[in-house]
Amino acid sequence: MATQRLWVLVEGPGPGDSEFLGRWLLAAVEADRVLMDQFRTKPTLKQQISRIEIAHEFSFSPAATKCLELLMKNLTCFSLSMFDEWGEVFTVMAELGFFCLTGDRYQMTVPQAIIGSKIEAALLRLAATEDQQYYLHPEQLVTCLGKQDAQNWQLRLEHLPWMQRVADRALLLGEPILQE
Repeated sequence: MATQRLWVLVEGPGPGDSEFLGRWLLAAVEADRVLMDQFRTKPTLKQQISRIEIAHEFSFSPAATKCLELLMKNLTCFSLSMFDEWGEVFTVMAELGFFCLTGDRYQMTVPQAIIGSKIEAALLRLAATEDQQYYLHPEQLVTCLGKQDAQNWQLRLEHLPWMQRVADRALLLGEPILQE
C-alpha cells in the first residue's frame, strides 16, 4: 500500500504573490458560476454526476480555499491525497487549468478561460472512473506520486531559496523570469 501512487504535489507562486492568488481565487468563483449555468442549461448533468455529489454538492471555491490554506503552511507547496475529500475536485480543476503538470508535480496556474462544456466534460470523465464497488478513482486522471516521493519533493522545494524556486517555476511554465 505504501508504494501506491495516490498523491499529487502542488507548487504555488512566489511568497506574497497576492495578485496571483487573488486572480486564482476569482477564477474558482467564476468556475462555480459557469458550473451553475451549465446545470441550468443541461438539467441531466446533475444526474450524470450524481456519484460525485454523494457527500456534498460539487463546487470549486471551497477546494480553492483549501488549497490556499494548505499552501499557506509553508508558502511553497503542498501535497494532496487523491482519496482526500478534495482529490476529486483537484482532478477537475487540473483539467480546467488551475494546475499545470510540470514533470512529476503540478504548478498552480490561473486558467485561460472557464468554459461550461469543458467543466462538463471533466466532470463526466471523473464520473466514468467509478468502479463496481461505486468508488471514484480520480488518481486515474492525474499524475500521482507515492506518499514518500511527494514528501521528498516537498522537502526539496521547501529548502530551495525562494527566488530560485520561483525562477525554476517560471522556466517550467514557459513564463518570463523577472529580474530584480
